[in-house]
Amino acid sequence: MVLVLACGDLVASFGFSLFFPFLTIYLVQTLGASAAQAGLVVAAYSVFSVGSGIAGGWLADRIGRRPVLIGSISCTAVLVLSMAMATEVWHVALVMLLLGCIDPAFVPAARAAVADTVEEPRRPRAFGLLSVANAIGWIAGPVIGAGLSSFGYPLLFGVSGVLVGTYSVIAFRWLPETRPRAARPMRDDPDGSRPPDLRGTPGASDPSDPSDPADPSAPSDPARGLRLRIFLAMLPLLAVTNGLTFLWVTTLPIYAAVSLELPTPVWGLLFGLNGLLIVLFQLRIATACERRSKPRVMAAAVCLYAVGLAPVALLSPSTAVVGLAVSIALVTVGEMLLMPIVAAFVSDLSPVSRRGTYQGIALAAGSLGAGFGPPIAGYILDQSHGQGLWLAVAAILAVVALGFVVLARWTDRLPAADATT
Repeated sequence: MVLVLACGDLVASFGFSLFFPFLTIYLVQTLGASAAQAGLVVAAYSVFSVGSGIAGGWLADRIGRRPVLIGSISCTAVLVLSMAMATEVWHVALVMLLLGCIDPAFVPAARAAVADTVEEPRRPRAFGLLSVANAIGWIAGPVIGAGLSSFGYPLLFGVSGVLVGTYSVIAFRWLPETRPRAARPMRDDPDGSRPPDLRGTPGASDPSDPSDPADPSAPSDPARGLRLRIFLAMLPLLAVTNGLTFLWVTTLPIYAAVSLELPTPVWGLLFGLNGLLIVLFQLRIATACERRSKPRVMAAAVCLYAVGLAPVALLSPSTAVVGLAVSIALVTVGEMLLMPIVAAFVSDLSPVSRRGTYQGIALAAGSLGAGFGPPIAGYILDQSHGQGLWLAVAAILAVVALGFVVLARWTDRLPAADATT
């Protein structure tokens, strides 16, 4: 099942990476948008992703992982194709808004499917495999996208839409439904007095066992409240982290093109470095983190983001290529630490019957931060050269890292069977 999701992530990420690294450049240099307007267009996607992520997770717990994933990806492919006909900034903004309403719904469904079928200790590795598949698509995508853009952006969006749609075909043909019966309404026992038989259900556990740690919602679980508090405390940290780290994808391309005079094809090659490093090292890093405190790993990841983005303020056109390569490498190591661990940690904290909902809420928190980060950063670029932006981002990320360290102390108080150390 994880391999099916990985194959789907590969083709879909390849489709997205054809155009997304150049979207803000396209808006500024081709359609005449300002940096702030370009940031708002991207923010439209992120803001509307908040509701989409929560709704997608809730639906995944109610109707199943498979229909949510297939429906979301299919509609996303149609919307990406429609961008080929967009000729004004507001056209692209409208499509991005609709994408925000639909596209993120598949993410909590896919993450819940992984949690359904993979044991807790191995989840970082499983989510790391999805990151590798995603990265493979992002290696070739920016390079090929830079070439296709010379033939016109309509062609770029058309090819991207077809590739994204391939994911829905893969899922329809090979993806099984994994939702545990614990999360399904009981047809033969309306009053719910008889617990369902969960034997043989992937990822499900026996709720009649009070010592079972797999479902933190069980009344007998003494750490239920602590898990919920940890989860809620993590949400603002995720929001700020995602809002700031997302800038290297949305705002750094504009800064590189305008302030550092970096050609678009060169940025495409630099962006591909991210995917190459993930393919080479993601599984090793995820495996090494399996027995470590997840919040502490997240703190280290955020610190690496800060260390990678701060030196951007010191770059000049003559040092841009080497300096950005080093920055992207550091940011990528932070990403390799952060992304699989966040998904695995949310799975650890969530009840069996609410895995999709918890993943959706976590996704929504990150989307909320991403909705504010790019337009604010774009406004700063419009008003100044932008060096101070990257120093401020690094300073705020350092504070967020301290927040994850505090969260780790709370996590240390969980029962030994569920501790993340």
